[in-house]
Amino acid sequence: MKDEDIFDILDGIASEETMRQHNILRSESADYQTLFNDYAHTHALLVDASMEKTAFNFTDKLIDRWEVSQEVVVVRKSYKLPIYFLAAMSVIVILLALIILPMSSNQAIKIDLSGPITFFQNKLITHSLLLINALMIFYFLDKRVLKPYFQKRFGV
Repeated sequence: MKDEDIFDILDGIASEETMRQHNILRSESADYQTLFNDYAHTHALLVDASMEKTAFNFTDKLIDRWEVSQEVVVVRKSYKLPIYFLAAMSVIVILLALIILPMSSNQAIKIDLSGPITFFQNKLITHSLLLINALMIFYFLDKRVLKPYFQKRFGV
């Protein structure tokens, strides 16, 4: 006899032919009788078990959270050029002007660099500029490399 037939017997919806086979097998086979008793015990436990109910306002809360999670988050990017990019571009333009202008005209440009050279020979100024550069490097290293790495790694 199939398991479905035994379940039909336990539910009380089995046909007369199935009930007749069940009574014959139950009286002749101890294995079938043990199997049927196990199924009957399980069936009784399932009938006695209460059905699970959802929490009060579960669907309302679920829909509210679903709507919040589906909202589009607008990320605004700043289109302002960073100051360090503008500074680098201005230095490049000045250097190109100093290189190209003498080539376009046959006259040589004379530049007196004695003032800036004496200014940068001062150790205090040189060390302070090096310190500022080192701090800027650490700042950008932290902002562009370390922070994204640790955010991705720890899911912060």
